Amino acid sequence: MSADSESRLLSSSELEIVNATKEPEVRQRSLDELKSVGRRLRQAHDRARDISARQRREMRGKADPHGAKPAQDNTGTLAKVQVLFEAIQRLDAELSRREEGDRGEA
Repeated sequence: MSADSESRLLSSSELEIVNATKEPEVRQRSLDELKSVGRRLRQAHDRARDISARQRREMRGKADPHGAKPAQDNTGTLAKVQVLFEAIQRLDAELSRREEGDRGEA
């Protein structure tokens, strides 16, 4: 997904943590920083996934509207969930790469 699309979908704090999973920044961070980014990413992903599920229920008429009117569309929220999931995958790949490197040195 393009950087413009990501910046439209994500809040500034979410965009900051997603960008922390991209090259070259991900390799410059310490292991503790990456774990912290991972926790924040998973929280943001879970929140977006929950909002998407609520919106889906509102669209089907199974839940009361959370706002002034029921959700009409949740494609933006679904796209946000996907962007956050891809960032989690990139972070997990980097953590695995570092773990493999540690095993090779031992």
